[in-house]
Amino acid sequence: MSHSNQPTITGVDLFLILAVTMIWGSTYPVMKFAVTHYPPGIFRAFTFLVGAACVGIYATLRRESLFIPRSEWRVVARLGFVNMGMWHLGIIYGIRLLNSGRAAIMGYTMPVWALLTSVLIYRAQLTARAVLAVICSLGATALLGADEFTNFAGQPLGIVLTVSAAFFWGLGTTLLKHAKLSVSSTALTFWTLSYGFLFFTVVAIFFERDLWRWPNTLEWCAIAYSGGLSFGVGYTAWFLVARKLTPVTSGLSVMLVPVIGLVSGSVFLGEQIAYTDIVALILILLAMLLVLRPSRV
Repeated sequence: MSHSNQPTITGVDLFLILAVTMIWGSTYPVMKFAVTHYPPGIFRAFTFLVGAACVGIYATLRRESLFIPRSEWRVVARLGFVNMGMWHLGIIYGIRLLNSGRAAIMGYTMPVWALLTSVLIYRAQLTARAVLAVICSLGATALLGADEFTNFAGQPLGIVLTVSAAFFWGLGTTLLKHAKLSVSSTALTFWTLSYGFLFFTVVAIFFERDLWRWPNTLEWCAIAYSGGLSFGVGYTAWFLVARKLTPVTSGLSVMLVPVIGLVSGSVFLGEQIAYTDIVALILILLAMLLVLRPSRV
């Protein structure tokens, strides 16, 4: 890839990356707490509804159009299915089986899948820095995955679900980058969140109908946090950054999310942080340095 094609990371981009990192990282223990006692599909449907409502209100106040041309509906639906449906389906059921911090690490194999799908589908070229950053992040994930499997060997399904979710998010990031859309990031966020609400409403009807109950106060707080901040704010910022940067760069730029997930899981849920977590943290920070430091070649 030539120097002229390298993405330019501005101060606004860095701020958005930091905001998304903090919001999404702290969401993992919130999700873990919520779905431990509340049906995951119903919880996720509620959060998508709240998120879509927040983005809709934001767009109305700014008088920003949410119109999607008919020619672009298929692309938006595809992005909604991959980024909202399949990614969240795997992560919300996977986190019920795993430590929340470890589930975050598993989910963030996403840049690896973004890289591979970019190469396979769009014949993207690789830089040495991108490959090294992916190796570092994958090494951290493999380390924590092996430790998780050793200590929680009775829950291999959780690993399969979270890694599968990461694959779909990586694919979705690649599709998003190459999508030819005229709509704003706000409109894209609103309609994909709405798609996610419909998707998980169907999941809840078919698989959790007998588990339905009205959320209690703490569960409503988790729904409000996940829907309003993680979805409403987080996805609007994410789509803005992801449409500008390459799939690998946008993915690796938020690799601190699982670090925040580990720390917040320890603080709020009492989850233990092992030495393997510290080694993984070093690898992730190295990946962050590689991807965010301006290229001089």
